[in-house]
Amino acid sequence: MKRFLIGLLAVGLIAAFSMPVLAADIKVSGEYFVAGYWESNATLKTSDEIAKKFYGQRLQVNPIIKVAEGLSLVTRFEAMERVWGQTPIGMAYGTGESNARNTAEEQNIVWRRAYIDAKLGDFKLLVGYMRGGPFGTEFLDYENDVPRIHVQYLSGPFIFGALTEKAFSTGFGGGGEKSITQGYSSSDYDKYALYGIYKTKGIEVGGLVQKYAMNYNENKVNGSTAVSAIPFNANFNLWVPYAKATFGPLYVEAEILYVQGKYLDYKDPAVAGIDVKNLDYYLKAKYTMGPAYLGGMLAVVQGDDPTTTDKVESAPFNPENGYVIWQPTLVLFNDFYNRYSGNTYTGPNSAAAVGTNGLPTNVNIYQVFGGYKPLPKLDLYAAYSIIKRNEKPTVAYVSTDIGKEFDITATYKIYDNLQYMVGFGYLWAGDYFKGTSDANLIGNDWLLMHKLTLTF
Repeated sequence: MKRFLIGLLAVGLIAAFSMPVLAADIKVSGEYFVAGYWESNATLKTSDEIAKKFYGQRLQVNPIIKVAEGLSLVTRFEAMERVWGQTPIGMAYGTGESNARNTAEEQNIVWRRAYIDAKLGDFKLLVGYMRGGPFGTEFLDYENDVPRIHVQYLSGPFIFGALTEKAFSTGFGGGGEKSITQGYSSSDYDKYALYGIYKTKGIEVGGLVQKYAMNYNENKVNGSTAVSAIPFNANFNLWVPYAKATFGPLYVEAEILYVQGKYLDYKDPAVAGIDVKNLDYYLKAKYTMGPAYLGGMLAVVQGDDPTTTDKVESAPFNPENGYVIWQPTLVLFNDFYNRYSGNTYTGPNSAAAVGTNGLPTNVNIYQVFGGYKPLPKLDLYAAYSIIKRNEKPTVAYVSTDIGKEFDITATYKIYDNLQYMVGFGYLWAGDYFKGTSDANLIGNDWLLMHKLTLTF
């Protein structure tokens, strides 16, 4: 009887302490997908093609705990981002397989997001690890979860915001993940941004200015190769104006990214610094005619001029472990295929990769596309793209022609929350992949994939 009473008391105490939590309003949303890939010739060789065939998946869950009216705790975790049949990294029966963007955490479970969302009149206060990266259109957007203090002001059609972000900090006696991966035992990297957006019927315009402030106080450790053997600062600004507009059946969007400042400002005054000056731009238009649509897209992502040594012209963006949102083609710039397979399309002749962690870099893309919806739940899409290097990685490269790609997809909504997509892309590899010798031989590549996506 005594044990029964003690057990009953314990249950009562647990229930009492849990009542405030149970009273909170918890909403859960997310996405789960499984995708199958079959690629014929990722190495772009002319013979001995080795096809890649595999399935990959990811689960993403977003629990939001509403504590009070206007006050919430927003969270996100991801789980089982892995290739079917592989032993996940760190498990007992093997080391598993991975590239740099598919880590042990991601293959098992990782909490990415936790922040306070508090509405204070016309203001909104966001504090914690939250979504970072996207702004304006999808051009060069990628999504990382980053630590920020973010304040928004909403007034009618206007949204104004200010934020500070701690990109990384390693001033803790050499400890911490970044001091290992970056190799600096004392460094800081902060971002600051101001932005404004105006939205009305059929029109959206906005602009952002973001400051990147890096301070590397000590050199690389453990004898690793350094970006610089001399401590340095880096201070540069990013300017992002954009616009979206609908004129009847015509939709147009455009965005400019301009980066200017000091890429390397050495702390030794005897060493000359390096500037950064980068200009990227994007224009996309789509005309809808009943169930059909046609469009075109131009994207210029500036590359580094190999003939200049006092400045960097390429964009200093790197999604690291983030997810690339802007994926203009199916074969060359397919983010999750890149994450699973590690494919960077360097070709058989050590040509420089055409992307950084799945994000297109140093490219000009000229694309026409079209689609047709024979049924409300079925969307047929096709695109043809001409892709070139904006700059040769070195003057010795024989060509800037990356190639031409044709993509076709069909997407069907089985339920409102369940859709199936099948796609095929063919890449005619350009002479860029010959590297520094026109005598090198290259082959073409194709990718067949299908994907089942559940949203909830």
